[in-house]
Amino acid sequence: MTFARGKRAGVLFLFCAAGCTSSLEVGERLYREGDRLAALETWQRVPADASDYKAVKKRVAEVEREFHQLVLRYEKSGHYFEEQNRLAESILNYRLALKLNPGNLAVLDHVQRLARDLAQAKLETSRAFEQHFSAGRLAQARSHLNRLRRFDPFDPELENEERQLEDALVTRIRSSLARGRSGFTSGNYQRAERAFRAVLELDPDNESAQGYLSYIRAIRSVEEKSGVRLEVPPDLFASNAEIRAEGFYQNARAAEAAGDPYTAISHDLEALKHHPAHAGAQQHLNELRERLRPQVEVLLEAGRTAFQQEDLQTALDYWRRAALIEPDNTRVQDYMSRAEKLLEGLEQLRSDTEDQAGNAAF
Repeated sequence: MTFARGKRAGVLFLFCAAGCTSSLEVGERLYREGDRLAALETWQRVPADASDYKAVKKRVAEVEREFHQLVLRYEKSGHYFEEQNRLAESILNYRLALKLNPGNLAVLDHVQRLARDLAQAKLETSRAFEQHFSAGRLAQARSHLNRLRRFDPFDPELENEERQLEDALVTRIRSSLARGRSGFTSGNYQRAERAFRAVLELDPDNESAQGYLSYIRAIRSVEEKSGVRLEVPPDLFASNAEIRAEGFYQNARAAEAAGDPYTAISHDLEALKHHPAHAGAQQHLNELRERLRPQVEVLLEAGRTAFQQEDLQTALDYWRRAALIEPDNTRVQDYMSRAEKLLEGLEQLRSDTEDQAGNAAF
């Protein structure tokens, strides 16, 4: 593999002037400081007749293997984010791979194509956001802003749009929630239902709205069975925490019905966090985990396969799903810890590389 060679002609001289006695020591110091490229270049300049050539050659082979592994991990991360349409993150990881191996023209061409795709996608989605936001269609505006942030989480220009939209959403959602609560406590369940459904149009997973709607359904069920309208149903009133817990539980059931049991488990856990005595959420969680338990070994093996292929993000996704099913599984926790530490190392290396190389564009 051919690796990048920076303009570091004076590095060896400077280090030797500082008291280093061999190229091997110069390279080791650079390596410890995190500048692997400079270390590699220093060692590669050592002539074959040097006394420490054998030791230097061994270190070159070791570091080149490290570079190969890092390049592969960055390319896998680039592919992972690309599959999720997280284009800016994908481009960043591919570019980091290119910094370590600039001779890969296929990756360079791919990065350039992704950059064009990202620019076009952001332009079209920004226009759609502006149109919907100006017209007061906040749900549609939110959808397009979420797409923009998914395309490029690093874009500082989105912060203003996010603040404006968030302010508008909070104002409208709070107003609808207030109307809904007022209708609920006064027994005007039709009014309350309309208000809470308006909330869900803006925030489909809003647990408070979902919780109140569930209580309204329960009240109507009691009324139908008894034939008596409940003006003030004290036995069905609940605390805000209980109502939110019921909302999370309803979201869990909806996620399961949509074929996403892992999100369903997450919602059940949130329900129990807000109201540990919620029997429905606890039973639902137990049933989901029991049904999915045979998948744990499948997920573990899929994660191991991805990990062996240096696809750390995908491996972590598999193991996090397994952890939702068996949170006390020590193997799952160990695997997740290893992957997270390696990803943290990649993030640190990315930061170091950016500091050293600046914001050079490809």
